[in-house]
Amino acid sequence: MFVDKYPLLTNLIVLIVALLLVFIAYVRRKINTAAFFGTLMLGAGIVLTLGREYSYAGLFALITFFFFGNLVTKYKYETKALLGVAEGNKGRRDLKNVFGNGLSPLIFAILYANYHNTIFLLGFSGAVATACSDTFSTEIGQARGKPRLITTLKKVPVGTNGGVSFNGLVAAMLGSGLVSIACLTFRLAIEPQLFLLICTLAGFIGCIADSIFGATVEDRKPLNLNKHHVNILATLFGGVFAIALGYVLISYLQITHIDQITQILAKYALDVFNRI
Repeated sequence: MFVDKYPLLTNLIVLIVALLLVFIAYVRRKINTAAFFGTLMLGAGIVLTLGREYSYAGLFALITFFFFGNLVTKYKYETKALLGVAEGNKGRRDLKNVFGNGLSPLIFAILYANYHNTIFLLGFSGAVATACSDTFSTEIGQARGKPRLITTLKKVPVGTNGGVSFNGLVAAMLGSGLVSIACLTFRLAIEPQLFLLICTLAGFIGCIADSIFGATVEDRKPLNLNKHHVNILATLFGGVFAIALGYVLISYLQITHIDQITQILAKYALDVFNRI
């Protein structure tokens, strides 16, 4: 493959594309100056920690989230603005947004650099998938959904911390899936379909965790966490969940192909049916 034959060129191409997209976003006022430099610092951290072998994949995953996250922010922006829930400054991201969504992936990248265990790349993937899942859920769900509080299922106004809707949950799965596909470029020793399942589910569960944190601790005493703190917790949770699920399926249950999961579920369903 091109990556194997020209690893340095691959990293250089992805790095140039990443820099170009960030610069375009800055020029088009999608991010402010602090966010611009913060994004560059985050990218540099990914390059240094993931090294020549995986930095292109890490940057590609972040580019995917960066691109689609900004794109979905525009979705029915006027409607969200009228409801008072649109991203401030016409969707322009700041440094808090950058670190709220990017700190956890960087932590997993640092762990990989220290231990050289690819399980942390699965954590990195789950963290970025969570960030994209939550962004899709928020931006689409608030525009079209009729939210209920995740802890009580009572109807709540649009924009309520911890509010979820059917449209938002579907969007969350879509956002998680998009990043999961991008993370296939890590080319870990996992069947691609199984990797997609683990990463997409981790991103979705991380998004659910974000809603639970939002309903229980965000803007509440004694912690008084803001939405960026909650984002960090949720993306960490999504990454840890990806690692835990990968360990259980691959190391504990010895599952290497997604077909094995289908067979296990079918057998379990048949056993339940026979007991009825």
